Amino acid sequence: MSLTCELSGEPLSSAQPGEIVATPSGHVCLKRLLLAKLAENGGMDPFEPIRERPLSEDQLITLSASKSAPPPRPSVTSLPNLLHSIQSEYDALVLELFDTRKALEETRKELSQALYQNDAAVRVVARLSMERDEARQELERWNASVGTAPATAAAAEEEENDTQEPKSKRRKIESLMKNDLPEEDLNSMVETWQKLQPNRKPTLKAAAAAAPSQDDLAKYDEFDKKEWHKSTCKSVTCMATSGDLLVTAGTDKQLVVYHKVDKVVVHTIPLGTVATCIDSSGSLAVIGDAKGKMAVYSVEDGSSLGTWQATEGGIVDVRIHPTTKHVCVTTSAGQLTVCCLLEGSVQAVAQFAGDDSVQYTCGALHPDGLLYAAGTSTGKVHMWDFKNKVLASTLQEGDVEDAMVTVSFSNNGYHLATAHESAKIKFWDLRKQKTLAIMNSEKDLLASITAIAYDESGKYVAFGGKGGVQITTVKEWGTTASLSTKIISGIVWSSKPSTLVTCGKTERTVRFFGLS
Repeated sequence: MSLTCELSGEPLSSAQPGEIVATPSGHVCLKRLLLAKLAENGGMDPFEPIRERPLSEDQLITLSASKSAPPPRPSVTSLPNLLHSIQSEYDALVLELFDTRKALEETRKELSQALYQNDAAVRVVARLSMERDEARQELERWNASVGTAPATAAAAEEEENDTQEPKSKRRKIESLMKNDLPEEDLNSMVETWQKLQPNRKPTLKAAAAAAPSQDDLAKYDEFDKKEWHKSTCKSVTCMATSGDLLVTAGTDKQLVVYHKVDKVVVHTIPLGTVATCIDSSGSLAVIGDAKGKMAVYSVEDGSSLGTWQATEGGIVDVRIHPTTKHVCVTTSAGQLTVCCLLEGSVQAVAQFAGDDSVQYTCGALHPDGLLYAAGTSTGKVHMWDFKNKVLASTLQEGDVEDAMVTVSFSNNGYHLATAHESAKIKFWDLRKQKTLAIMNSEKDLLASITAIAYDESGKYVAFGGKGGVQITTVKEWGTTASLSTKIISGIVWSSKPSTLVTCGKTERTVRFFGLS
C-alpha cells in the first residue's frame, strides 16, 4: 500500500526527499503544492476551511519515505526454512520444560526426605522422653525401697517356709500402690497383650464374615424370652456374656448363669445384694453393688472366689482383665482400682485417681487390657494407661457436658461409644481423639439411653433405653434396625448365630432378638 498526496492525489513514492510534509491536523501532501495553496488562500489551512486556521511553512513536518523494505532473514526465505525454525524453537521450549520438571521432582524428593528425617527425629525424642520418665520412676521406687526397714528374722523364716507352696499362695502384697502397678502384675498384663495382639485381625475378619448383612438386621425380631429370676424380681439390673454362657443379676439379689445353647439355667447364686454392674470372662463372673462391694464367682460350680470392699463410693463398673487374674473396679468416688485374684481372696494392688472433685459414673476396659476408659459426671472420658501408669488423655467435646451413662469399646480397639444423660450418643476415634458422629442429640430416636454395645465384628452398634433398641452401622451412622421393647438396662451381642439379647429395667424378662 502506497501513500498519495491529499491535494492532488499523486503517489508520494516517486517524490524527492524533503518534498513530503504533514500538517499539524494530520494531512500528508506535497510541499510545493501546499505552499502554492497557502499563497492562494492567504495562509489558511486548506484542509480546515470551516475553522479558518492559519498555517505557515514553519509548522509543516517533513517526512522521509523509504525507497525499499528491509530484506527478510535468510533463514526464513522459504517455507521449509520457516518450518525448520519453528521446529527448533519448539524443541528448545520442550527441553526447557523437561529440565524444569526434572528440577521440580528432585526438589520434591529432597523435601520428602527432609520431612521423613524430621518425623524420625520427633519419634526418637518421644521414645527417649518416655524412657527417661520410666527411669525416673524406677529410681523413685528404688529410693523408696532403700528407705524401708530390713526384714526381721521371723519374716525371713516365714518367707523361706512359703517357698515350698505354689507361687499364687506365697505372693504377699504389701501395700496399695497409687497411680502405679506392681511389676509382676504389669508384666502379666503386657504378656497377655502380646499374646492377644497377633490374633486380633484374624478374629475380627472371621467375625465380620459371620456378621449379618444390613438387610438381615432390618428383619430382626423377638424370637424368644426367658424369665428365670424370681417372680418378685422387678428389674434385671445388669447382664454379661462369655462364650455360651449368659449371666444376669436382678433385684431379687440373685446371679443366674444361663447356657444359651442348651437353654438351661446352669447355676443360681444368691448374692445378698442388688448388683449394679457385672462382667463375665471364661470361668469367672464378677459383680459390684452400690455399697462398694465387689464379689467374684466361678460360673463352673457357682462358688465364691473372694470379695473386696471399696472404702469410698459405690461401684459403677467392674471388668475382668484378659489375664483372668485381675479385676478393674471403678467407684463413684473417682477411683479406679486394680484387684488381684489370689487363692480364696481378692486384694487391691493399685489405685488410679485424678482430680478429687471428679466422680466416675461408668467405665470400660480396652480389648488389649492396657487402657481403661472412665466416664465422669461432667461428660469427660478419662483414658488411663496401665502400661505407662498415667492418665493418657481426657476426651471432651465442648466446655459443658452432661453426665455420662455408659461407655463401650469396639472389638478392634479403635472406636469408643459414649452415652450421656441427655440421650446423646458420641462415637470417638481413639487414634485421632475426635468424634466421628453424634446421634440422638435431639432425642429423635430414643427418649433416654441406658445401654450401648458393639457387635463382635465392630460393624454395628446397638443402643437402647426408653423407646426400644436402635442398631446403627459404623461409618454410616444411620438407623439400620429398630426393635420394640420396654425400657432396657443391658444389651449384649451373641454370635453363632448373631443374636441381640436385652434385659429389662422394669421387668424380669430377658429377650432374644434375631432372625426367626
